[in-house]
Amino acid sequence: MRMKKTAQITVDALMSVLLLVMFAVPWTGVLRHERLGVILFVLFAVHNAIHFRWYASLFRGPYNAYRTVWAGINIGLLAAMLAVALSGVMISQHVFGFLEINGSLFWRRLHLCASYWGLILTGAHIGLHLPQRPQGTPVKILCLLFGAYGLYACAALHIWNKLLFLETFSAYAPSAAASAIQHLGAAWLFALLTRGFCLKIRQNRIR
Repeated sequence: MRMKKTAQITVDALMSVLLLVMFAVPWTGVLRHERLGVILFVLFAVHNAIHFRWYASLFRGPYNAYRTVWAGINIGLLAAMLAVALSGVMISQHVFGFLEINGSLFWRRLHLCASYWGLILTGAHIGLHLPQRPQGTPVKILCLLFGAYGLYACAALHIWNKLLFLETFSAYAPSAAASAIQHLGAAWLFALLTRGFCLKIRQNRIR
């Protein structure tokens, strides 16, 4: 059991780091981006295999508002990641270049759109697992401040246009570190929003 938990934490940590790196294409280059993308998808498959029992339980038992939100976020994340993988293969220049597909602009837009849906749904997925009450006032203040920064990050990244299939290329960031912080901020904003929404659902259910 301890080994399974360690493996789960390791996979989740690697996935989180790789997800942020995937948005730094100008600094990693397309070839490295594609190779890391394959690794990320393999880790995602392992993550889902570890939690296979959750998928098996989807059709058992009643659904309330909280369970519906939980299932919707996880299924949406699965769909987004599958769309990222499929569109990635379609536009691949190196790793799957031998297929000579040369995907159209549609696939590039889908890849970008699905990537950002994957980002915010990953944030929402993390929000489902956040503790109900962070310990200590400084921690609460830092969480809220970084959440506020997430609003700025969403604007800087033009995230709404990307989610609505309106853009083809990523917004420019001055460095790989700046890009990682911006995307982390955006994901964290949705983690906080999801946590707050779920707490509200639980409070109403208790009442």
